[in-house]
Amino acid sequence: MAGFKEYDQFDGIGLAELVRKRAVLPTELVEEAIRRIEALNPQVNAVVYKMYDIARKTAAGTLPDGPFTGVPFLMKDLLLDYAGVPTSNGCRLRKDFIPRHDSEMTKRFKAAGVIVIGKTNTPEYGLLPVTEPKLFGPANNP
Repeated sequence: MAGFKEYDQFDGIGLAELVRKRAVLPTELVEEAIRRIEALNPQVNAVVYKMYDIARKTAAGTLPDGPFTGVPFLMKDLLLDYAGVPTSNGCRLRKDFIPRHDSEMTKRFKAAGVIVIGKTNTPEYGLLPVTEPKLFGPANNP
């Protein structure tokens, strides 16, 4: 798949509108987002849990009719439980915690139509103004 090179020229509402108009498929947006994460994450260390298989399956299925339907999305790994995906809150003691249920916020993100493709690095329990947890190492803000 060639991807969607114009991805960065649109915000979430713009991408959702393209999906609604069938100018681009959610699967194309997911693949482009994944391509960009894979290219940049080794230097930035922003995405700590990659949910590519879940995202691909979601994008290929029936999506809810929300304001962000079909738009790839990264969730902060902080108090946001996604069933079957670790929620560490940036803490080494929680690195193996895998929730069985979605948190209310995750349910709302999904209802809005976003496709979660990963979870991002966070300060331990969100307590510091910099993202440098011992669990995943620092996120390098460009």
